Amino acid sequence: MIPEEWRAAMRNEADSVNDQSWAMQTKLAAGRFGWRGAGVAAAVFAGLGVGLVGLTQFFWQHDAPDQLWLGVMVGSGVLGILLGLRRVGPLEAGAGALAFLPGAWLAVVALQGVLGDAAPRDPGVADQGVTMLAVIAACAAGSVQSWAAVRRSRTL
Repeated sequence: MIPEEWRAAMRNEADSVNDQSWAMQTKLAAGRFGWRGAGVAAAVFAGLGVGLVGLTQFFWQHDAPDQLWLGVMVGSGVLGILLGLRRVGPLEAGAGALAFLPGAWLAVVALQGVLGDAAPRDPGVADQGVTMLAVIAACAAGSVQSWAAVRRSRTL
């Protein structure tokens, strides 16, 4: 049974009983936030941040290409799609995408400890842009899950 079917079964069971308190608790349990999915998404996006700083440091020597942020946004969409295929929900994918910036800053601090003055002083991306990555990842994961639900309903 896939998670969506389990949630639907829980909601149907809650709708069929007369005990309102139990029904409300069951509905809340069915819609609970998936911490495991959020953890996976956070690890993936923190890795994207570390990879961005590493690539910038070792390939471009502090001079990031002009379209670097566009590439990060596209990468965020691709990661959102991949997370959606692994049944990570949109909310979890968006929450996990917020780990991009801490991952990037962690790489900056680590490089400063290792390389000293030759290390970058910042990740090379705007701090406020991380919210855009969260929206892109959430929309991508949600779109994939919607597409998968439509596809499943047509095969039944």
